[in-house]
Amino acid sequence: MTVPRRGFRLALALVTLLAAFALIGSGRGRAAAQDDAGPDLAAFGVTLTALVEGFEQPLGVVQPDDGTGRLFVVEQSGRVQVVADGSIGPAPFLDITDRVGSDGSEQGLLSLAFHPAYAENGLFYVNYTDLNGDTVIARYAVTDDPALADPASEQVLMRVDQPYPNHNGGLLLFGPDGYLYAGFGDGGSGGDPEGNAQNLGTVLGKMIRLDVDPAAVTAEDPYLIPEDNPFVGQAGARPELWAYGLRNPWRFSFDRETGDLWIADVGQGAWEEVNVQPADSAGGENYGWVIREGAHCFPEGEDCPTDGLVEPVAEYGHDLGISVTGGYVYRGEAVTALAGVYLFADFGSGLVWGTAPDGDGWATSEPVETDLNISAFGEDLAGELYLTAFDGTLYAVGGPA
Repeated sequence: MTVPRRGFRLALALVTLLAAFALIGSGRGRAAAQDDAGPDLAAFGVTLTALVEGFEQPLGVVQPDDGTGRLFVVEQSGRVQVVADGSIGPAPFLDITDRVGSDGSEQGLLSLAFHPAYAENGLFYVNYTDLNGDTVIARYAVTDDPALADPASEQVLMRVDQPYPNHNGGLLLFGPDGYLYAGFGDGGSGGDPEGNAQNLGTVLGKMIRLDVDPAAVTAEDPYLIPEDNPFVGQAGARPELWAYGLRNPWRFSFDRETGDLWIADVGQGAWEEVNVQPADSAGGENYGWVIREGAHCFPEGEDCPTDGLVEPVAEYGHDLGISVTGGYVYRGEAVTALAGVYLFADFGSGLVWGTAPDGDGWATSEPVETDLNISAFGEDLAGELYLTAFDGTLYAVGGPA
């Protein structure tokens, strides 16, 4: 579909979503349906409303805490667009297409994270693949014009060689602790040929956690290591690491009410998975790749060790999709029946699920079709959710029309 470059607001709710959430499955750690159920998902309607059209391969939507109410949409080619008053701004907030390599389907400008004190310091962070295909995590600053960032203000925090063009992960997100979290894929190809995900000597296949306090960092040391990172002082381990055993985390989020960390990890050839790290975790979890894919030995059918590996709380097979897109636990007010439900999707099939606590385990809904290539979810300051899709549209998740 061809859409105009400048978007417009649609008043009509386009898609009725999750009209009948029916709990399925059983078993602790995946999809338990027990008597002590979580939120009632059985009878409510949710709509996806098209807010703005005209984006080019959008990969994320973020709202800074600056009092403006604006949304910022990341485009894969290297631009960040501003959405205000129902339309895209006249110029990109940031344009770094000159330094972003986006030829590969999993390359490009992959995320944007505003500093928690953005309203005071004007700083934000991006993750992109450069013209050589390697990962760059960099800091930028806004200009005196709040609608424009300064591309020349780049300060590189980290460069990571990427052996293959796929599995770049790429999300940046500030946690409730004020630290910057970043997700890395295992380096690419298939089957983790370089053994990165279980190797604590590389950031590939990991979540990392950085202290980027602008009052403490310098040009020579653009980030600090939190003293309580789980592998600090361990021989052969990168001190930046927070968790490991990931194939390609796309995406992760923090529950704004509980602080739990949700990580969606793209599978190999059979299983997609969602993991949860409790808010009181000290880090260091092993999510199993390349030993397991989801809750199954890899290659499937072989025996594998399971001690020390974290079970996913939800998974689905490739009969239902091919690439999980992680979302958020809903904490807004537009759809009260969704309270406490984690929404996620599949990029390839357009299916959407909800997962919620259920007694000792978790309950996952039946999938619902959207016919969208959902690339990312986003959350605003009020806890309302949005999603981006490769039809070039930003959607809002809302209640029944």
